[in-house]
Amino acid sequence: MTSNYLTLKEFCELTRISTSTAYRMIKNKTLPATKLHGGRYWKIPADFLPTYNIDTGRIERYDT
Repeated sequence: MTSNYLTLKEFCELTRISTSTAYRMIKNKTLPATKLHGGRYWKIPADFLPTYNIDTGRIERYDT
């Protein structure tokens, strides 16, 4: 079963950013994260991952 969300840990491993940077991005609303069903863990939409540019550290949207 494929999940539509990544855990914060998975996102950090894939993008090679620290968890403190990810939490800062969540706080600044540059990382669209949510807590599902009143959970205590942050989840990041899986479709957000391709838009993150590791070289610039910025989110790039390529809407077609």
